[in-house]
Amino acid sequence: MQFRNVFIVALLASADAALGAKRKLKLDSDQQVWIENQPILDSTVGDGALNMCRQIAQQHVSNPAAPTVKVCGGGIFTTFYLRGRCESYHHHQQQVGTCGNVGCETFSPANLQEFGGYQSYKIEQC
Repeated sequence: MQFRNVFIVALLASADAALGAKRKLKLDSDQQVWIENQPILDSTVGDGALNMCRQIAQQHVSNPAAPTVKVCGGGIFTTFYLRGRCESYHHHQQQVGTCGNVGCETFSPANLQEFGGYQSYKIEQC
């Protein structure tokens, strides 16, 4: 009987921890991600893109001058990958946004020419 009580307490503790992790997914109103002036993550489009690997739209990949990306708010960053499926490849990934910055950070092929060929991205919280 005592083992059963310990098991139940451990189960409840892990459920509470899982709920705590879900609470962390709440975004501040200033946390936003934009690609080519389209909101990808903010209070109007929601947080469905958070922690998901997504492909950059083909019209941006085929245009060497695109995309221009903007990440705003502290505690959030986006990693862009040359390869699809958010696969790292040597040094060919670019993080935009920082954990401590409360402003906006913008990045484009004007900063790094090869960025125009990047194919996927993942938005994460710090």
